Amino acid sequence: MPSVLTWATVLLASAGASGTLAVVGAYVLAGAISVGFSIGANALIGALFGPGRPAPSDGQSISDDPVGSHRRNYGIVHTGGQRTFRESRNGTIGQVITLGLGRENDVIEHRINDKPVTLDAGGFVTEASFHGAVSIHTRSGAADQMAIAELTAFFPEWTAAHRQRGCPHAAIIGRAVEAEQFSEVYNGREPAYTQVRKGVGLYDPRLDDTMVIGTDEAGEPAYGSGSVRLDDPLTWPWNDNWALVTADYFAHPDGFGGGYADVNWANIAAEADICDQTVSTASAETIARWRIWASYKLANEKRADILEAMRLAADGFFWQDAEGKFNVMCGRWVEPDLVITDDHILSLTAAQGPEAYQVTRAVKVLYTEASIGYREQESATFGSLEADDDGEAQAIQAYYAPHHNQAARIGKLALAELNPDRWRFNAMLNLLGIDCLGRRFARFESAKLGLSMWVKIGAPKLDLINLRIETALTQVEPGDWSFDAALEEGTPPVADTGTGTAPTISAVEGLTLSTISVQFGETIGVAIEATWTAVERIGLLYDATYRESGGSTWYPMSIDPDASPPSARTGPVSSGVEYEVRVRARTFTGRSGNWSPVATITPIAGVFLGAPTSLAASGGSGLADISFSMPTSSALDYARLFGSDTSDFGDAVQVGTDITGAPGTQVTRQETGLSAGTRYYWAQAFDSDDNGSGVTGPVAATIT
Repeated sequence: MPSVLTWATVLLASAGASGTLAVVGAYVLAGAISVGFSIGANALIGALFGPGRPAPSDGQSISDDPVGSHRRNYGIVHTGGQRTFRESRNGTIGQVITLGLGRENDVIEHRINDKPVTLDAGGFVTEASFHGAVSIHTRSGAADQMAIAELTAFFPEWTAAHRQRGCPHAAIIGRAVEAEQFSEVYNGREPAYTQVRKGVGLYDPRLDDTMVIGTDEAGEPAYGSGSVRLDDPLTWPWNDNWALVTADYFAHPDGFGGGYADVNWANIAAEADICDQTVSTASAETIARWRIWASYKLANEKRADILEAMRLAADGFFWQDAEGKFNVMCGRWVEPDLVITDDHILSLTAAQGPEAYQVTRAVKVLYTEASIGYREQESATFGSLEADDDGEAQAIQAYYAPHHNQAARIGKLALAELNPDRWRFNAMLNLLGIDCLGRRFARFESAKLGLSMWVKIGAPKLDLINLRIETALTQVEPGDWSFDAALEEGTPPVADTGTGTAPTISAVEGLTLSTISVQFGETIGVAIEATWTAVERIGLLYDATYRESGGSTWYPMSIDPDASPPSARTGPVSSGVEYEVRVRARTFTGRSGNWSPVATITPIAGVFLGAPTSLAASGGSGLADISFSMPTSSALDYARLFGSDTSDFGDAVQVGTDITGAPGTQVTRQETGLSAGTRYYWAQAFDSDDNGSGVTGPVAATIT
């Protein structure tokens, strides 16, 4: 085939970025000239100049549409949802917010009216401003979950059949309060609930000892290690790994719908390992290389657009192998083993620089920033602006990227791809170019053009009728994928204060940690509370994070915005394990001060002290016989019996002295000298620190 090719070179005035001449070469086949067109930066141009994607903050509202769209969530997300129930009765208002689709994981933060709140063991909001009137009750979306009984107790129309299986949701119950408290609790509206949580679990082939994930040194199949199973989603752990997320989205029926059987899980395992590699940020954090935090609506977004947004979040590459299975490659340089030469080329269009409307000297990346409520945030600007740019960098919507460092790496790669000095080709190749399929990089060697360079391969189009392959080739350099955070990451923009420079935000001082108890059945769980000295500046917010000492991941704590001094709490943590806590102040725009010195604590859980049981009373002539059983808890020290002529425990007084006995012992007491009528009794247990259990009773006895 090469023997019938001749070469022609045409010099055309280019409207590219540099304003210089671009060389457009065209191969001539059988005497006919095939001239292509000057191409830009492929899919990146769509991210710059295409239609806007839904931002993270767009999903943090409550919809009252009669027919809403399901939402599916990956990684860590902050979302509102669809209001699927609303009712009021006798001063109590109840509502249900359906938050997503699929079994999800830990709730990180409850928010009311966009402020974090903490809950006690009964689901009641503990912040003083709510006066114990509001409770929140959640379901994770499990297939066997039960209806929220706390809601049914007020609104029987929410029956036991209202399970919303497969959908995470929350019931918010607001009770009547005194008139002087109403404005403080409700602020003229019903509570607007949103939630920060971990999304759906993901199949990880590396944790499945029945899944082949490669070969060993002897060439034998290598398997994963663990009890995760592809056919049992209940075994799938949470993860925000880019390769695992994209594989799940491709396969899931509520995603791209490609099917789990059509995924190359050995490829996914290898790429997941690379995504898990750690990188250091400019602030000396250690994070995983490529992650995804994503929330999308099934009815409102095109599947291909969502898959492209996932690709962009890690400079990814997708392809189908010879078996038709889905493969991925996360962003990195790999030395190619393919060389594209003149012998491959049927026709070629070459140009330097993007077209004039695509001229981009500087970019910024829009990503998700946890410290400002998991909302979108601009990255630092990469490149340099010139006078005719109107002071604006082009924005790349990479909302699925969950950290500024990841956004910065995307920005560097984007700017390199838009470099006006780089070559771009639209190539028509003969079938020798079939080796481009499944490859991201190649060496381009054209003696006829006098060009030699590394190129990135676009999505090849195979035309078997005409025996040719069409693809885009974009010049790259291996150094595009190297990254020095200290020199290249930069910092997000700060709000303009009108003074020319942003004021310094002081570091938090006086960080103090304490242990708080959380009741779980027959035991007392434990959480950590942090307090600190307020920074002397109006309008500041705070971030507080914790981790197991020496751990790699910091988790957010729930901030009490009304506390004085400021405070934050973790969710339940492990007893007897040392934890680290740090706090910093920030502005609403996300500009932060330095983290405080780390404080440590080893919380120890106590033992739950149950209330006495089997309380009974019988009356006689001027007397009553009372019996009950001591609680079985080892925390028991003593119990007390209380009596009253009314059924109000507030009127009761202790009967006799403190009662001691072993856990589970049955106790009998008699009260004499009573007048005829009805007598009421209660029992309560206490530990050695005089902490009381719940109160059992009343029971009534008729005195003659």
